[in-house]
Amino acid sequence: MSSSNGGLSSATNGRSGSTGSANINLNLKGQERSIAAGPGAGASGATTTSITHKTLPDLKTQRSNSACHAHESLSALRRIVLPEKPPEKPLSYAAAQSRVLGKEAKEGHLVYCEGRLHSGPLQSLIVHMVPTHEYYPDDGFVFAFLLSARLFVRPHELLAQISQTWEQQDVGAGGDAVDDAGQVPGRPMLLSINSASPLTQRKGSATAVSASSSELEPRPQQRTSTQRSAQYCIRLLSEWIEIFPYDFRDERLMQQVRILARKCVYIDNSLGKQVSRILQLLVSRLTSLEQYEEFLQTLTSEEASNQQQQHHHHGHHHHLHNAFQTFLGTSSHTNGASGGGSASGASNSSSSGHTSSASTSNSISTTPQPDEVFGIMDMCPSCADLAHQLTAIELERLSHIGPEEFVQAFTKDYQQQAKDGGKESSKGKGSGGGSLNDMKKTRNLESYVQWFNRLSYLTASEIVKYPKKKQRVRIIEYWIETARECFNIGNFNSLMAIIAGLNLAPIGRLKKTWAKVQSAKFSVLEHQMDPTSNFNSYRSTLKAAMWRSEGATEERERIIIPFFSLFVKDLYFLNEGCSNRLPNNHINFEKCSQLAKQVMEFNEWKKVNCPFEKLPNVIAYLQHSAVLNENTLSLASFECEPPENTEEKDRYKTVKAETKQQLLQQLQEQQQ
Repeated sequence: MSSSNGGLSSATNGRSGSTGSANINLNLKGQERSIAAGPGAGASGATTTSITHKTLPDLKTQRSNSACHAHESLSALRRIVLPEKPPEKPLSYAAAQSRVLGKEAKEGHLVYCEGRLHSGPLQSLIVHMVPTHEYYPDDGFVFAFLLSARLFVRPHELLAQISQTWEQQDVGAGGDAVDDAGQVPGRPMLLSINSASPLTQRKGSATAVSASSSELEPRPQQRTSTQRSAQYCIRLLSEWIEIFPYDFRDERLMQQVRILARKCVYIDNSLGKQVSRILQLLVSRLTSLEQYEEFLQTLTSEEASNQQQQHHHHGHHHHLHNAFQTFLGTSSHTNGASGGGSASGASNSSSSGHTSSASTSNSISTTPQPDEVFGIMDMCPSCADLAHQLTAIELERLSHIGPEEFVQAFTKDYQQQAKDGGKESSKGKGSGGGSLNDMKKTRNLESYVQWFNRLSYLTASEIVKYPKKKQRVRIIEYWIETARECFNIGNFNSLMAIIAGLNLAPIGRLKKTWAKVQSAKFSVLEHQMDPTSNFNSYRSTLKAAMWRSEGATEERERIIIPFFSLFVKDLYFLNEGCSNRLPNNHINFEKCSQLAKQVMEFNEWKKVNCPFEKLPNVIAYLQHSAVLNENTLSLASFECEPPENTEEKDRYKTVKAETKQQLLQQLQEQQQ
């Protein structure tokens, strides 16, 4: 990688070298020495020693020795091919809400391995989540359990159990039970000017006035402990809302929030303002999500409309380029109609001259002229600026993905397992399967994957819209340079989307065009994203970006936008490779922790604010402009460079037939 790659290039030097592998010498006589030498012994460690005998043993002894040597050799081979199983790590045990580990296993205890929570019954893990006046769960446990618990129990059921357990602990510690309305059953509330807490307002109806003052002051330490417990409870609720706000679109969960908040505010009325701030933040987050979902729905509607327009054009015109009038002078008109805001006005004004020419396309030849084509290069000549706008889109879309969506993506597979094998005897019993049906509340993850596909096809569509080879060469080099800028920024998702677009079959077959492209930079980028060895080169580069982000002094150095499809694939295989429950029906919390570790990294990446100036018209074009589908893209490619061999000619005929069939189906649907 050249020096222009900034901080990433220096950190990735030397990673492409082959990894060393130990050569095992299978010389039987030298076996023991060869194995014992270890990886650092060098060549001398594998040398063999020759043993000479002064007298030859008789046949019987020789036969016995041969059998002995054969047995030893076989044992040595087994040690090589089948290494001994490492010793099991010692386990320790502790009750929920306790950090005191012991070696004796008891029913309901949590299991620890090397000080880390390994597994435990669902009910014990829920109790471990409940704060007291002297205990608050670790941040890592809170995140991991809230992330994965939805596989076993609905969020509103989880909060109900937490609330119930917390109240029982409060009663057991000497506090008063509080009902769902926040009142103490059977006790009137008496106001006191000197009272700083509702706890000091509770008093028996038969108590004399002279005893009132003594009732307001006793047990100050117990009162403080109860208040502290309530504060911890609100803190837990606050963290849940901050990390997993989309859970609270469920009215059942919000009902549990209101019940728990009343109880805590009754114990300590100073928590009222904090609860109000928490709920205001939640309303703000959910409002932002609703607006984003409306935006996604607009994009979906536009995509469907564009596809219908493409089939319509193909059915009525002979020239292929008629299929994408929206990519020529009218592309910005389409953008303006759908983009809205300032981008809409700018786009409409720039395209007014081309709209009239498109309207007369039925009567005259509409093969585009070079000066008629309007593309991304005309709107954003700078590759660096385009990379900045792509990064702005990526960060915006990333910010709306909830961490729980990764787990919920796996719930379809787990649902059947939960129905078949769930035997939990607690309240979570049976909820493993049922909790999956009504849990999915967002589609931000799927929409982000669709954005990747759109950018790939937009890259290809922008290339085939140009009728002249020289123009296609220019736009290909434009996309390559943009991809390089994305790499330098740390925007690996847009980088891979552009590479995927340039490698689509309709673009790859343009041999005459690629022959003129300066493709050295493209080869370097392809190497960085090479899928060989499970994307080893990319993973090394990602680590370098993470190191840069940790020591960043500027916001732009903190940007990490991973290749999202690979990130989701890693989570999927982590989920598939480990069972959710162990043979003893304990929750496999070690798996939950590993899953949480990766999702937590993603959470940090999506918090970065875009440091680049946003260009609304460019962003609108990237997200709203019409994009060719697979068939129309193939037809456009054959129009740019005609099919050269039998295979391409057959492909051309097939695509034309499929496009015609799709058009007929659409016409029939419209008539019905």
